[in-house]
Amino acid sequence: MGIIMNISTKNDDSLRIGRVRLRAYAKLNLTLEVLFKRNDGYHELRTVMHSIDVFDTLTVTKNDSDTINVRCSVPLPKNNTAYSAAQLFMEYTGCGGVNIEIEKGIPSEAGMGGASADAAGVLRAMESIYGKINEQELYAIGRRVGADVPFCLHGGCALAEGIGERLTGLNPIKLNLLVIKGERGVSTGCLFRSLKLSAAGKKTDAAIEAITAGNVEELSESLGNALMPAAEASVPEIADYRRRLLKCGALGACMTGSGSAVYGIFSSEAAASNAAKQFSDCEFCAVCKTRETPIEIVFCM
Repeated sequence: MGIIMNISTKNDDSLRIGRVRLRAYAKLNLTLEVLFKRNDGYHELRTVMHSIDVFDTLTVTKNDSDTINVRCSVPLPKNNTAYSAAQLFMEYTGCGGVNIEIEKGIPSEAGMGGASADAAGVLRAMESIYGKINEQELYAIGRRVGADVPFCLHGGCALAEGIGERLTGLNPIKLNLLVIKGERGVSTGCLFRSLKLSAAGKKTDAAIEAITAGNVEELSESLGNALMPAAEASVPEIADYRRRLLKCGALGACMTGSGSAVYGIFSSEAAASNAAKQFSDCEFCAVCKTRETPIEIVFCM
């Protein structure tokens, strides 16, 4: 990873781009199995993820100071994923700096991959501004930022294994969804530290079969998340939201990632919209759909 790539060519149209605005889309975990704790301290996972049309808007602008500046509509830690992604891209390619502006639409501490989506968006934007590197190299940079970043570069629907970095693409499936989140989030680190491992189930295999067949009803019955019991012990309203979604007509309901967002699969957009009326007490409530791509460039200039 210490190679400096020569990506400067006078005839490269990408180098004329000084600013990129894009939408970086969230993800949901349709299943999540925790298999065992690895020797490196991480947990071996097996999870099916799907992109959804909830997004953050990023504007990435080339600067001449070889610095990285990040501004966001909500407070971010100093060593945030957007900064880390830009820094690693600069180190790998030898390119110049960027100013990054983030308008958050994906809630934090929700298990929806907002921070990972931002990192993936920064990497794609810097490719547009400074020139492309091959996908293998880009994914390697993404893995160094975070385990979910490779999926947020890949998008659509995929089986993720390892710590989430080994991806096998699956055919996307069209789902009508209602995603809700209360005021309290869940700390991923604390959740994994309190996790009690149990025997792996067969939810993921069943979900893959349902997705392959395009069967929404069977997929709804196959939803599962091994992190959910520990998350519900910390944030009891997660279980309540799941029950309420089912009562409102969801075909299936589950927590995504390490929480605390919960989603329901509905038979139609109208059914999801009608159910949303019952969740005015939630901090975040979004009727949405699955999508096939993780990043959408709005404009380049």
